[in-house]
Amino acid sequence: MSRSVSTLLLLLQLPLGAATFPYRYQPPNVDVRPVQGINERLVDGKLHLKLKDFLELVLKNNTDIALTRLEVYNAVDAITAAKAPYDPQFSASFNAERSVSPQFTQISGAATLSDLTQTSSLSYQQILPTGETVNAGYTAVRSSTNDAFDFFNPNTFGALSLQILQPLWRDRNNIENRGPLQIARSQLQITSEISAASIADTVALAATQYWSAIRDRDNIRVERQTFDLAQKSYAHDKQALELGAIASLDIYQSESQVADRKRGLVEAEYTYKASLDGLRRLIGADLTPQFRALDIVLEDDPAALPPRSDVHPFDQALEEAMRARPELSAAHRRVGVDQINADIARNSLKPRLDLIAQGSGSGLNGLSAAVIGPLGVTTPAASTGFGTTLGQSLSFAYPTYGGALQLVLPFRNSAASAQLSDALVNKTRDRYSERQVQQQITLDVRQAINSIELAAATIEAAITARDLSVKNVDAEQQKYELGSSTAFELLGSQNQLATSESALLDANVVYQQAWISYQRATWTLLDGLGMVLDPIKVK
Repeated sequence: MSRSVSTLLLLLQLPLGAATFPYRYQPPNVDVRPVQGINERLVDGKLHLKLKDFLELVLKNNTDIALTRLEVYNAVDAITAAKAPYDPQFSASFNAERSVSPQFTQISGAATLSDLTQTSSLSYQQILPTGETVNAGYTAVRSSTNDAFDFFNPNTFGALSLQILQPLWRDRNNIENRGPLQIARSQLQITSEISAASIADTVALAATQYWSAIRDRDNIRVERQTFDLAQKSYAHDKQALELGAIASLDIYQSESQVADRKRGLVEAEYTYKASLDGLRRLIGADLTPQFRALDIVLEDDPAALPPRSDVHPFDQALEEAMRARPELSAAHRRVGVDQINADIARNSLKPRLDLIAQGSGSGLNGLSAAVIGPLGVTTPAASTGFGTTLGQSLSFAYPTYGGALQLVLPFRNSAASAQLSDALVNKTRDRYSERQVQQQITLDVRQAINSIELAAATIEAAITARDLSVKNVDAEQQKYELGSSTAFELLGSQNQLATSESALLDANVVYQQAWISYQRATWTLLDGLGMVLDPIKVK
């Protein structure tokens, strides 16, 4: 199983295909999904379930898993937000202004000067992935006036400008913008891995609850068996009472035993009903009246134990768990996030030295007045369009260019110093947290293996005790029928048989639950059920 963010496909649907989940993915419609997969498992109007079927329904319909899925979507959106500094900005503006003013001199060109200025501008700004800031703009100003001395009237002046700023010291590697994006991507991985662990916990608890329901189901059989034995003894005593073989007071013990066993049987039946209600909630079958009314048939046998050969030695199992558990990967990624935060803080403490390269080109055109030449030849008025101005600007016919160095010395940056200190403290804290996760995984594997070994030994002892109890009941029944044993001794052997049967049932269920814990500890739970998780590709 992939230790990355693979479990998200569990959050989406089953069966799992070859789909991927890139970080830029946006779900077209995040909404509450209807209950799925139940109708496909109906047989004769009843819902038949094995453990694999039950867990598939849990993955599809469990509300806790659906809520966990939404946390991952939020982490995906955080990556999109972290890319904001690289988003290009384009702006355009237009401004027109008319100015009329009286004049007091002949060189003003008119007694009342009237000017119209129309300014159009375009600008573009973007931070490149390599760290350079690019600013480009074009401004065109069209002017018209009644000034007789303007030889271009109206006229259009255009200017194209380009500026590139390259950090040389602080933010030379663009960490101020690149770092938050790296953190957001790591947080997606962390959120996905924590979600995977949360889903695994939910699945493991659901499987444990499933086996508890199996125990409650089979406990009905045990109680019914002991009830039948008590009923058989009561029938024997009743016949003996009718024949006068026993006193009337001796029948009460058999009757009370039957009543007590009947009570135990009724309690077992209602306990099983309550367990089924719990399973309905886990698979979403309690959400509609149609599914609430379904009878659930659990088909697994707790005595069908997984092979002991699948339980690896402790060192091997621990190595597999350390390699596969997403909690450990998430803890390691948190340390990486702390390192990025520390790098950002260190960068903020550096002096800022920027290299600026800039250039511009301009152009001018307009309507020129008629001119009388030296020989009395009149040159008619001429006009050129806006394209001439733009062409002059783009060809840098009238260029301006230069460069600059800009230095900023931060003698003190208290905020960045505090940020660096916090990042280093958090890094140490997360390293300790990583150690805690390792210790917890070690404990989980050790306890799971010990639980399996204990359950296996308990099953062997319970089988022996059950077989002896069966023989003892048969012997006491024969002795009782021959009159060499009392009803008290017979009922005692029956109670012992019931206890032995319950102990064996409990031991088998405990083994199944310990096996679930072992699979959870080694991160093979879903693999063991034939469910394959596809990795999510984060770019």
